[in-house]
Amino acid sequence: MTVRKAVLGGVQGLRRLGLRRQGMIGLLALVAMLVSLPHGSALAETTKERVLREGKIVIGIHNRAPWGSRDEATGQATGWHPDLLRAAFAELGVKDLDIRVTEFGALIPGLLAGRFDAVASGLAITPERCLQVAFGAPDLKVPDAAIVLAGNPKQVHGFADIVGNSEIVMGAGRGSVSVKNATAAGVPEDRMLLFPDIESNVSALRAGRVDVAVLSSPTVIGLLSGEKAKGLERATPFVTTDEQANYAAVAFRTGDEDLRALYDERLAALKTDGTVAAIMARYGFGTPEAVPDSVTAQKLCDGSAATSGAGK
Repeated sequence: MTVRKAVLGGVQGLRRLGLRRQGMIGLLALVAMLVSLPHGSALAETTKERVLREGKIVIGIHNRAPWGSRDEATGQATGWHPDLLRAAFAELGVKDLDIRVTEFGALIPGLLAGRFDAVASGLAITPERCLQVAFGAPDLKVPDAAIVLAGNPKQVHGFADIVGNSEIVMGAGRGSVSVKNATAAGVPEDRMLLFPDIESNVSALRAGRVDVAVLSSPTVIGLLSGEKAKGLERATPFVTTDEQANYAAVAFRTGDEDLRALYDERLAALKTDGTVAAIMARYGFGTPEAVPDSVTAQKLCDGSAATSGAGK
């Protein structure tokens, strides 16, 4: 029996007994106390219930193409995760995707503080993050990729080429998975320049300070999609292994497992009807970014799937 049914039954019983006004007041005080219990009493509305009732879900992103970005003039959000979430929730009547931009490092803290209902901005599933949030099913495989000058003058097609040519200097993000993967592949530390952000890495490539900039595949796709990509190209192929890849997913609060489960159901349906493949193609994703059926959020959280740790 729920608290609501118990309370209503109690009220009706008291009326039948003709309880005095003071008794009714005492019962109403008890009801008020139960409703105000922390951490969601039986009378409290869950995030899932609110989202479905309001037809609105609040999503945190960090404004980086192709993961998700918002046009400040129109307020319209586009990108891999906004499009995926829009498709997933539209069939449920949730058509208001309230996209809010924050710094990447503030995504999980903002989610936990209740500023967002979910965060979706290329967040990699890692065992450490799984202690904080509930990840939806992995939606995109994130391998390393490389940007080189037009024509790929040093013929870089994988870490092995960087290792084998002592003249090649690689640029990468400080603390990134690309650095870990390059080190594991044997790239010497003295032939890696590490940068605090993507823009400085690409600027160093143009200036000739590095011969190749190694970044995540979606980041490379996003960088090369605009006019600023003139004179640059993606090193194709750039050979990587499944063990070097990360897997991105939408993250929810651990207390919102029902909302996460609902999203996972819709994501599975979108994979079946071809919607996921269509959105992937829209943003330049293909076979290298497809998630194998054998990779699950649970395996990634347990550290038993092929992954090398946090990328973004």
